[in-house]
Amino acid sequence: MKYTESFDILKKAFAGLPVYAGGPEPVCRIRHFPFSSKPEIFNVQAPDTETLSCNLDIPGDSIARKNSEFTYPVFVPAGKEKFARAIILLHGLNERSWIKYLPWAQRLADRLQRPVILFPISFHMNRSPEEWSNPRLMSALLKETRLRSGRNRSATFANLALSLRLSAQPSRFFTSGIQSVEDLRQLITSIRNGEHPLFEKGTTTGFFAYSIGAFLAQIMMLTYGETLLSDSRLFILCGGAPFNRMNGVSKLIMDEEAFYRLKFYYLRQFDREIKSKRSFFQLSGKQPVAMAFRSMLDAGNLREWRNNRFTMMKQRIQAIGMKNDSIIPPEGVGEIFDSGQITVIDYPSGYTHENPFPLNENHEITDSSFEMVFGKAVAFLK
Repeated sequence: MKYTESFDILKKAFAGLPVYAGGPEPVCRIRHFPFSSKPEIFNVQAPDTETLSCNLDIPGDSIARKNSEFTYPVFVPAGKEKFARAIILLHGLNERSWIKYLPWAQRLADRLQRPVILFPISFHMNRSPEEWSNPRLMSALLKETRLRSGRNRSATFANLALSLRLSAQPSRFFTSGIQSVEDLRQLITSIRNGEHPLFEKGTTTGFFAYSIGAFLAQIMMLTYGETLLSDSRLFILCGGAPFNRMNGVSKLIMDEEAFYRLKFYYLRQFDREIKSKRSFFQLSGKQPVAMAFRSMLDAGNLREWRNNRFTMMKQRIQAIGMKNDSIIPPEGVGEIFDSGQITVIDYPSGYTHENPFPLNENHEITDSSFEMVFGKAVAFLK
């Protein structure tokens, strides 16, 4: 089934309607599994109350519960009950729906014949309050906040919640990342120990990571690449650059004020924070995951430590960048990986970082580009 033909079918299947049973490819079941996050392991505590504005009151404990108790979908190939290999698909920043990723997950699951886990990053997808993606509520709040400043030309109802949260407390980018790393460690450990109903004991786990999901996967590989992930492979799409080579300003990601605040904090203040006597940052600075995070903020940070680890994993990591990607340009990826690990593609279909496979009139071009990217991913992750 072609990529551009699969969207409506998969949307219906994901919504619980009957799964399409025709076509030459095996049809995956879509199953949902519960997960309980334990952020206290890294001392990441939610505040008692949290408010995006005085007109949109979202209590902190409600956010914490939503973020900590959730379900994740898994595309499961037909014909087997237990598997010995798994793929975790990691998404981009400020995403609230899996719809875009459904054809990606199905293609990987069908061609690799192993389950593909769509795992939500902390405070994303179904781990965030529904209010954050409510157009009516967010449009009203937008007028009262970001549109009062002429600086925020990229402010929209879609990026408002993330923009306000990061502007108010940029450390959330780090603490949410720490929680996501711990969640993934917890999930992968349970899979490896045979505690997950889909997997045999000793199952190995690989990654297909996109955008900021690649940043998270790189931190995972730097932290656990010689232990828990010693047999894991990582395939990156539109990601892989250090933070200082990213441009997060987008109507679908965050506005100017939030991104400039984030850049200033992580490129100018963060090292001082983790060396201070404030308990959380002092503790975090001593953890391997925090070292991995710091090494991915700028290619010059902890260069030898990071490069030595990635060199040892060189055969287990590949990346595809898109020439006209303005959010994570492929040139930045070259600061982290060797040129032999990176493929740069370009095609005339009006793609963007946020929408690498657009559903427009150029169906044949989009379909062929999708086939090329996922053909490489499947060949590498086998």
